[in-house]
Amino acid sequence: MIYFDNAASSFPKPAAVSRAVGQWLKMNGANPGRSGHKPALEAGGVIFDTRLLVCDIFGVADPENVVFVPNATYGLNFLIQGLLKPGDHAVTTDLEHNSVLRPLKLLEQRGVSFDAVSVDLYDDGKTVENILKHIKSNTRLVICTQCSNVCGKVMPLRDISLALPKGVSLVVDGAQGAGIIPVNLSEEGIDYYCAPSHKGLLGPQGSGFIAVCGKRPAPIIAGGTGSESFDLNQPDYLPDLLESGTLPTPVIKGMYEGMKFIKNYGIDRIYKHKLKLVRYAVGALEELDGVITYVDPGRALFAGTTCFNVRNKDSDEVARYLADNGVCVRSGIHCAPLFHKKMGTQKTGMVRISFGCFNTVSEIDIFIKIMKKYLKK
Repeated sequence: MIYFDNAASSFPKPAAVSRAVGQWLKMNGANPGRSGHKPALEAGGVIFDTRLLVCDIFGVADPENVVFVPNATYGLNFLIQGLLKPGDHAVTTDLEHNSVLRPLKLLEQRGVSFDAVSVDLYDDGKTVENILKHIKSNTRLVICTQCSNVCGKVMPLRDISLALPKGVSLVVDGAQGAGIIPVNLSEEGIDYYCAPSHKGLLGPQGSGFIAVCGKRPAPIIAGGTGSESFDLNQPDYLPDLLESGTLPTPVIKGMYEGMKFIKNYGIDRIYKHKLKLVRYAVGALEELDGVITYVDPGRALFAGTTCFNVRNKDSDEVARYLADNGVCVRSGIHCAPLFHKKMGTQKTGMVRISFGCFNTVSEIDIFIKIMKKYLKK
């Protein structure tokens, strides 16, 4: 099997990840932060060590500002719904995933308005200009992806942050960038950042984090935190303000091991490798008669994801053929409807290939041979 679907979920995982999850399930089932016995204290230590590692990798000043969530979609909902109130306005982009667009649409029914602005794939200055043109007196948030989950376009986060007027906070969806594109939240002025464990961080599915560098969002879920139990109000301090219920310690332990792997391996090295693979793949696809590519990773910053189509073919048909021949890709709309409207692929969708740090050029060569067979059908 050749696995080119890392934007959906990374595979394979480092051996330390599966080993850590299995050992934890076998040796410790305690609830962190709820009891004073040794297993519970050890579980609390795993949680705290993971917060510290997030701070180290992503430039977060205080481990208490690292909040664990089930996935990036939950994290984005916590932020979007916890920071916007009726009468507020937000700006987002046409590269966004539905994990941003749908919460905004939900809040639109409650009196929040938003604009989705066009991203110029090759001119970051125009993108920043487009965002600023839509800032209003009641704009509270700019919400954007770190990089597109369909074409891999990397957003100019530092430029956006520096350009925003006082009172407008920047929320970043790091689902496709965390562990792939180096980022320092403190240095780049990013107020809020969400990431899942299971993609570029090489951890298991079922966890992720929010880094809160701006004001605290209002909680949208309340419950037991192991703290202030006589107070029926949700604690007003982080991380308890946003962390209700039992944390998935085995999964967070796996996330810790995944992050430790990428830190030791080098995020810069991972990015360079994935960019090399994307450029090689796009160049090879462009040589095939009847194949349409949509971006040029030589003209701007793109991460380890790209997309293509075969002329007069639905993307699902192409993906099925590849799957039948041992190549895992994703087809369709990829939960990014505005990008497909932008590119005119609403009806056909696109075939997405997304590389991980363990993929190789030789795998791309096999993929291209299979594509040549398909085109001769």
